[in-house]
Amino acid sequence: MKRVCVTLIGLVVLSVMAIGCQPSAHSRYREMTYRRDVDANVLGFQDDIDATLLLTDSPTHLSQWYNN
Repeated sequence: MKRVCVTLIGLVVLSVMAIGCQPSAHSRYREMTYRRDVDANVLGFQDDIDATLLLTDSPTHLSQWYNN
């Protein structure tokens, strides 16, 4: 009887470990969301650099046409 119980417990533990090792749909969704957030942060960082460069841009010959 002890062997049967130990064998069943071993099978349950092995099955739980096998199920936990496979990626789930939720983990793939979380990975996709993380990747999308990183891409958006990179684009936002590039936009911040562009805005800074445009603010510090020196006046050009067209400056006379714009009211300061």
